[in-house]
Amino acid sequence: MKKFSFKQISAVLASAMLGITGIAAMAAAYPQPMVVGTTGDFAVVYGSDAATSDQTQATSIANQLQAMVSGSVSVEGGESFTLDKTSDHFNFNNTLNSVYSTLDDEEMEDFLADGTYDDGDVDTDYEQSITLGSKVLTLFADTDYDDDTPTVGFYWTNAETILSYTIDFDDEVNYTEMVETDMPLLGGNYYVLAASDTQIDILDSAESRSLNQGEEVTLTIDGTSYDVSAFIYDDGAKFTVNGVTSDTLDDGEYDEISEDLYVVAKEVNYVSKESLESQVEFALGIGKIELINGSEAELNGEDIDGLEVTIDDNTGLDSLTLTWKSDRETFLTKGNSITLPELGVISLAFGGLDYPSDSETISVENGETLTIKMDNFDIPIAWYNGTDALLGEEDNLLVVATSVANYTDPAINLTGGLDLVEDNRFIVTSIGDDLSDVEILYYEVNTIENDTDILVELEDLIGDNDITFDDIESDDVGSVTVELVAVNGTTSGRAYINFTKSVTDATIYYNRLVSDKGLVIEFPTDASTYTDGTGGALTFMEADKEEDLMQGVQFVARVKNTTNEKLHVSTYDTSTNASREEESDDNWIGYVLSDLASIITSDETGDENDFSVEYFGKEVTADVEVVAGGTISSEELGNVLVTDAQISAVQGRNLIVVGGSAVNEVAAELVGVNYPTYSDAWTAATGVGSGQLLIQSFNNPYQTGKVAILVAGYEAAETAAGAQKLINHPEDIDTTVDNKYVYNVGTTGDVTRASGP
Repeated sequence: MKKFSFKQISAVLASAMLGITGIAAMAAAYPQPMVVGTTGDFAVVYGSDAATSDQTQATSIANQLQAMVSGSVSVEGGESFTLDKTSDHFNFNNTLNSVYSTLDDEEMEDFLADGTYDDGDVDTDYEQSITLGSKVLTLFADTDYDDDTPTVGFYWTNAETILSYTIDFDDEVNYTEMVETDMPLLGGNYYVLAASDTQIDILDSAESRSLNQGEEVTLTIDGTSYDVSAFIYDDGAKFTVNGVTSDTLDDGEYDEISEDLYVVAKEVNYVSKESLESQVEFALGIGKIELINGSEAELNGEDIDGLEVTIDDNTGLDSLTLTWKSDRETFLTKGNSITLPELGVISLAFGGLDYPSDSETISVENGETLTIKMDNFDIPIAWYNGTDALLGEEDNLLVVATSVANYTDPAINLTGGLDLVEDNRFIVTSIGDDLSDVEILYYEVNTIENDTDILVELEDLIGDNDITFDDIESDDVGSVTVELVAVNGTTSGRAYINFTKSVTDATIYYNRLVSDKGLVIEFPTDASTYTDGTGGALTFMEADKEEDLMQGVQFVARVKNTTNEKLHVSTYDTSTNASREEESDDNWIGYVLSDLASIITSDETGDENDFSVEYFGKEVTADVEVVAGGTISSEELGNVLVTDAQISAVQGRNLIVVGGSAVNEVAAELVGVNYPTYSDAWTAATGVGSGQLLIQSFNNPYQTGKVAILVAGYEAAETAAGAQKLINHPEDIDTTVDNKYVYNVGTTGDVTRASGP
């Protein structure tokens, strides 16, 4: 009998938190060489005698790396169909039926092939189809799946429809004529024991043969062999199967010869003459299935939970539909495929999200000065003086506006641009349709003079295009023309500067930034919003899947001041445009509900929240497949998390070693000391003392050409801080061999660079 089961298709310890951190832009940036593209070659090693926290952090690192490894589904045998079109890929936040609502022989030409029901007195053509349900691919966390770990996948609650299978007959089939025929269903044939408009009884996995008197045949069903013989009488036949004998059966009668094993006498031909042999046609099957209209199907008298039957008829059978519904909770993830209850045959598999090979991290760094950090540059946006929030940073106020001018001066008969004084900073961004049409200017006004001669000096803070004006004139910076319109005007010591763009479809903004891969960030023109009850809005604008800027989904992060007078992201949009789940105590992961599926992480454990966005800038697709028969599997690395005592099993890979030489024998090997080595001896070997942690790259001592990264603190707490640094800020770590980073660890677990490349 076929059993409904979740089929494991991912590696040991594979996390379903897909794509937490992508490949950084630098050639040697972590997680390379552990993961390159979507290919993994790594193991994480913790000390067998270490504190529990070492194992916890090692597990987090292993999970993060596993999530980056391709989860493409592999099917051996059977037939599979990927829910994908050249013109319409499957994306995060799509419903299962968004790309294809129904599959037929055009998609699955073998399993759903048109055919003819031609047996006995039945002769009619039929078509088959699968109709997919409307469940959304999302991020979820549930105590019944992977211990409440945030997971990307499909999650059905009790009685929600997953899919349905229908066989539709061109001509109505007479129920009486169906009996004792092989009815086509689910890509195979099932022997019909009884049929009516309310119930059709069939034999599962049936094999039919003919036997002569005294003959024995061997049938193999679902991998099990059955030796069958028959003794034929004038009133029927008795069958012996693997030594068990049935009742006497006449034409069309059947017997459950042993648990879940049925034998049917299809036609008994008894011949009394000794010169001729008697013969019987029979069927052997494992399971009697009762298809009851409007109810759940039954197998051997027990309900098949989650498989509902609809018999559609007028004067005969028009169509038969099997609707697969979730029984309690059902999870389709990178780690679990799901299969039609009891009958098997149809499965769904999810190979994970397919991310581009690289990404960037945009973070909002908290503190007295709020800074937006991107791959292309960092810009301080606001600072808090203890009473008010002001734009820019102390001593350098940021002059901002919308795309409309921030000044109008009748005395010089001009409207437009910016009104600036010395030490002001300004951001001017020209944004067109795509990244090739972006120009970003970030300048500080160093000098404004108009005694006898004009002198206005602008320092480029993100490039080398400093500008000096000696008169009322203009200068070009890329696709933006910077024009000094007037100096002083009606107010002493002021410069009026206007900006125009050369790209036809571009727009000039004074309060927007564009990241390296095209995430647009708009910040308020009034810093006081940071300190009101709602908080100031940082609006993040994704591109769409055609990579047109600002045409995708937008989400908002709210900036507020903390009780200790610092600015941070307090909350972000989690209802309409992003979903989020808690990974660990007050550490959250979220996905933007979009085709680009940007990943948001936030640490809300203290009063100064960390907030970052992993942005790919390109469409992120999902691997979702409908499978008929076959064996489902995916790429596996095997066990990637081991203790130092198990190092021999993984020593040929790139390694991440968690914990110092006092608790991890592999760590002692890396730093060249005996195991265990503690305290002052550890400091002497590494230069890392109390309150510090080390992240250092070594040649793998067990395998030439491989790398080993040591993450170790003076104490367990510092080791944990190091692991979090690696997980949350991989862009800071260059894994080139001999690179050594030492960090000081604060009382709240915050880290600051003490030394490093």
